[in-house]
Amino acid sequence: MKIELRRFWVELIPLNPLIHLQAVIILAVIAILSLRFRFLDPKGAAASIIIGYIIIVFGGIGYFAILLTFFLISSAVTMLRVRIVGELSIEKDWIRGWRNVIANGLAPTLTILISRLLSCSDRIMAAGYLGAVGTAFADTLATEIGLFYRGKPRLIMGFEKVEKGTPGAISAYGYLGGLLALLILATFSWFIGITSPQLVLMLIPIGLVGTTIDSILGAGIQGKYRCQGCGKLLENPHHCGQPAEHVSGARWINTHIVNLMSTSLGAMLLATLAALL
Repeated sequence: MKIELRRFWVELIPLNPLIHLQAVIILAVIAILSLRFRFLDPKGAAASIIIGYIIIVFGGIGYFAILLTFFLISSAVTMLRVRIVGELSIEKDWIRGWRNVIANGLAPTLTILISRLLSCSDRIMAAGYLGAVGTAFADTLATEIGLFYRGKPRLIMGFEKVEKGTPGAISAYGYLGGLLALLILATFSWFIGITSPQLVLMLIPIGLVGTTIDSILGAGIQGKYRCQGCGKLLENPHHCGQPAEHVSGARWINTHIVNLMSTSLGAMLLATLAALL
């Protein structure tokens, strides 16, 4: 059994050293630039190298380009939002750490690996991958662009008005941001030949469903805290320099766990739909 498993992995991993060298060079340059422009902290850069290497080696440069597009655009939009709106942020708010990288990158990475292990068709692998990245991209831009909304958003469960940044809060601005992200992703993935027009049409509604699931999970099971200083309802257990009071939800379920859950569901939904159709 061990011999067969070892043989399987040997057959699965590309033997062409140029593929591995290409991955190392590309990821090293991106990591250096990400640190230079403060898109990632050192641990976030290390996590991105691991995820990027797996995607390039087992999926190809096109799949990595899709994830890179999501990362660059979402980082730029976050930075723009911090500078213009400044909501819920400090000066370094746009710098992503390893938890954020894993939360948004693990599901796409596992989709590639599982698809290769199970010898799935390229169409199914592309569907699962785009379902995961699409959900992450839509959710990120929904959050960032939603913060430009001048009024109060509404909680997805109950629809009462809440403060900006409340887990599970939604707005028309947010959904427009999510739709914009999916249109960008669909256009780019079609342009580089990863997906078909049929898959593009399925990606947009599934991505919106995925970000809606993220909001439902945020409102329902994510841990929520009340700042004892300013009184805001938060997803962070610390605020205003002191511990916040736990109000509801599971303490161990934070925004990163919710992102991982929603991207995984997005991958499964689009892959299943692609398999059925």
